[in-house]
Amino acid sequence: MRWRPRSILQLILLGFLTVVAPLSAAVVLAVQTLVEQAVDNARLNERTVTLTRSTQQLQSDLLDLERRTRQYATLGDASLLRLVLEGLDDLQATLATIGERLDAGGAVVAARLGDQLRDLQHELTLVPGDAARLETALALFDPISREAQATGHSSRLQVDAELAAQLLAADATRTRMILIASALALLTVPLALLFTYWINQPIRQLEQVIRQLGSARAGGAIRIQGPREMQLLGRQLSWLRDQLAELDAQKQQFLRHISHELKTPLASLCEGADLLAEGVVGPALNPAQREIVSIVQQNSKELQRLIENLLDYNQLLHRADVRPREVALAPLVAEIVGSHRLGFKRHGLEAVLRDEQAHWVLDAGKLRAALDNLVSNAANYASQDSEVLIHWRVHRDMLEIDVANHGPLIPADETERIFEPFFQGSTGRRGAIKGSGIGLSVARECIESQGGSLRLVQRKPYSSCFRITLPRLEEPA
Repeated sequence: MRWRPRSILQLILLGFLTVVAPLSAAVVLAVQTLVEQAVDNARLNERTVTLTRSTQQLQSDLLDLERRTRQYATLGDASLLRLVLEGLDDLQATLATIGERLDAGGAVVAARLGDQLRDLQHELTLVPGDAARLETALALFDPISREAQATGHSSRLQVDAELAAQLLAADATRTRMILIASALALLTVPLALLFTYWINQPIRQLEQVIRQLGSARAGGAIRIQGPREMQLLGRQLSWLRDQLAELDAQKQQFLRHISHELKTPLASLCEGADLLAEGVVGPALNPAQREIVSIVQQNSKELQRLIENLLDYNQLLHRADVRPREVALAPLVAEIVGSHRLGFKRHGLEAVLRDEQAHWVLDAGKLRAALDNLVSNAANYASQDSEVLIHWRVHRDMLEIDVANHGPLIPADETERIFEPFFQGSTGRRGAIKGSGIGLSVARECIESQGGSLRLVQRKPYSSCFRITLPRLEEPA
């Protein structure tokens, strides 16, 4: 059975430890190497300083020894001879210190110097009363000086060799550290990328599933690879998708039923109002009665439009198919404006149509729904006794339709929110029936489903102007 981490946190900790472990080992190794290098350097410095000082001391003491011996030869003072013999003992001790720190070649030179110093000491012990031995002893100082110089030269060579070895060791350590750092980079970077992928993969899958749920495109079983908690979250999202699908089905069924239940009495109400207006069922109506009947007709049509908006919005959410055909815009706009003639007449509004006799390939049903909502919105928010402009033209291979009116300004912070479903703006709406807040949302969905756009623009001297921009669609073969 393949092991899986229980949570994202566990996976992050595992990745952190896996990446940090080689780095920690490298740090420990580097510290250990530097400590060893520091100890070796300290030992080398101690040997170098001791060897240099001892060599200098040897040569200085040897000069003093030769000077005192010659003083003894001149003065014959026994105390000077004692000082010479004590100086020889000190020279032997110094030479022993030097010999311990020289390599094999230098040790041979130091040994020869030691033999000569012992010969000198032997001769000096026999000097009292023997002038010939004193001359022999003085003659030994020349070879001793040469051997002392040779010993000093060996000492300097030894110091140079050890310093060169130290530099080589430092270079080797630096090279080793570079190799270790390169190896760690080759190891840790892929490990970091691998764990980043393992951590991000379930999160990306989760993001994709949530996006599909939001767009109602999630189908099939939801499987999220990764830690167990993410797999459990995938199963919970699958349950949520089923619940959303069930709720959506119930909503559609409710809308179908409510539309059927409302349309029948509403149709009877509209028909009765039309019969009263035409005077079919009784004597002619007086002006006051006609005004009341026109109000009933207008509000009945407004209520019918609100119900149709709810149905259109629901259909737009579940059906995005477009049925393009070539449409003459002037008759279509005139028909839509005519359906609002009672509202225009009641509020003293005038519809101003400006056109270029354009024909365009589009979905007539969707454009009708969008324009119907825009014209109704303009009529409900227009000032009394003003005009509503509907202007269409072809500009840069795009169809532009403006619906503008005089009325209250739309606040700047609401210019995008007014297109959100069920959003009620802060400006007052005229009429006995309150709007549903989905008219502009339905209009935008109808336009965007054809590859166009609906936005609020500025057009002087009007206070509000909604502009539709539509590309020319391809007619079906």
